[in-house]
Amino acid sequence: MKLRGVGQRLSIIFALILGISLAPATFAAAPKAGGICTKAGATAVSSGKKFTCVKSGKKLIWNNGTTIVPVAIPTPTPTPTPTPTPTAAAPAPYPSTSSSAAPNTSSTSSSGSGGGNNSSNNNQQQSSTFALGQLGATCSKEGELGWNGLLVGVCKSGKVRYALATDVPATPVGGYKTRPTWYPTLAQVLGGPGAVEPSCAPNSIKFTKPVIPLDKMAASIPYGMMVSGHVTPIDHAYLAPSTLAISPANRTESDWVPVTAPGDGTIIELSSLGAPNTSRVVINHGCNLYSVYMVLNKPSGVLANYVSELASKGSVSLSIKVKAGDEFGRQRDNMLDFNVFDGTQWLSGFANPQAYLSQDAWKPYTADFLPFFSDDIRSGIEKWMQKTTSPRTGKIDWDVIGTASGNWFIDGTNGYGGNQNSLYEKASSQIGGGFVEGKNEYSWGHLAIAPHEVDNSQWIFSTGWWSDPKGDAAQTLMIIGSGQVAPDKLTATSGAVTYQLAQISYEEPAGSPTRSAGSTAPWAVGYKVISGANKGSVTLQVNSDGSLSVEIGTTGKRIYRR
Repeated sequence: MKLRGVGQRLSIIFALILGISLAPATFAAAPKAGGICTKAGATAVSSGKKFTCVKSGKKLIWNNGTTIVPVAIPTPTPTPTPTPTPTAAAPAPYPSTSSSAAPNTSSTSSSGSGGGNNSSNNNQQQSSTFALGQLGATCSKEGELGWNGLLVGVCKSGKVRYALATDVPATPVGGYKTRPTWYPTLAQVLGGPGAVEPSCAPNSIKFTKPVIPLDKMAASIPYGMMVSGHVTPIDHAYLAPSTLAISPANRTESDWVPVTAPGDGTIIELSSLGAPNTSRVVINHGCNLYSVYMVLNKPSGVLANYVSELASKGSVSLSIKVKAGDEFGRQRDNMLDFNVFDGTQWLSGFANPQAYLSQDAWKPYTADFLPFFSDDIRSGIEKWMQKTTSPRTGKIDWDVIGTASGNWFIDGTNGYGGNQNSLYEKASSQIGGGFVEGKNEYSWGHLAIAPHEVDNSQWIFSTGWWSDPKGDAAQTLMIIGSGQVAPDKLTATSGAVTYQLAQISYEEPAGSPTRSAGSTAPWAVGYKVISGANKGSVTLQVNSDGSLSVEIGTTGKRIYRR
């Protein structure tokens, strides 16, 4: 067996972290063309235009914006391929991370699914008419919740305000099995104010082509990785091209691998993530199904003519019809972030869905992508997924109400966006995502206590605030000692429990390929997580009000909420 510590990580992983941190925010602040912005690749909608934060010389500014035009997607003709029965199959692991280092994998970032708790809700419909006016507008029905075309608002004291956690109904025991009526539909989240609700179901769609040629794939990372500033389980997978086994210095033009549409659809977005060779592409497959690709190295094929426009604008709104197998990109130097969103599915393992309205509102719609592929392609992809247990594509929703398991946010903040509740309470304009004034990362206040994405037998303590209150993200392995309960069994009756923490290290299966010098390939399929150097301790206590008290070493107690 091969033992590998995080100290052996490769520099390419920082491209992964970069790509992840540059993912565009769901709801961005109202911008002005030429105005200063803070995060390359961030997007914002204002006055019918979508603006992107781009680099101009040494500054970051908002571009001129592109007009949002609602795209009517025709209902695709269902293929005759039968829907495969989900199975747990072959091996699958990836590189992991620790408090002092990141995983041994290649770079990438995007959004993805977290199988396991998806519940079908195919008959769900929501009118796209707006229940409330814009922020600050007059309203009459106290406590009314509704989508106003850009965000979920609430009527408070006769004015439309941001809906905070205390404004939405309490989550039912066991979590929401379907979308709560106050939460925006996927079409509204991804389609903006002009969204039109589809009438067909995603299960009528079949992916008949691979994203990356199956003979050009390598071990790939499932949903759920926790690494660096991506503190909570990531909502996308990382598909690895085999070229990562080649030292970067030895890669040639002939090593580029085509990236193709897995099914028919319409490309609706091409945007830059702010760094060279990092693009984002969104395909609307119709019937409430979207696929998203990030850290794409080179737009090509049907997107080749838009490279110059992308360079000048930073983001291009498109309506390009594609067929399964049509090339739209090329990949060579890092993993490709890939995920699928299904507007009729809902992840029930998020104890407080409202927490994701401030950023990444698509997250509860993350879907297992394997069942959408035809059987032969599905089995070819499964062969390369590092996770060998079900669900092969991983899982992101680990909240268990009443226990320590899952995602948490520092007390007083409005969930995933990281800003204080007080900033939202009187806001009269949209508050941007992806940036928190005075903090190093939007995820400074995030906390996740969840199983490792590949080796679910091991628990990871992932925090955006290790010792610096401005944010210094770290991931460590939790050592569940003799007689100690696992985090998903730690309740208010357990009292305060102190867990030892360790550096995350990896053990590859016997017979795994030997890495050549300079290889940036991820860990082999089926690797295991083992403990490395001691990283101190953390004391956890679930409180009677459902909050979580956390003390890392002797840094002082903090309170987190869902």
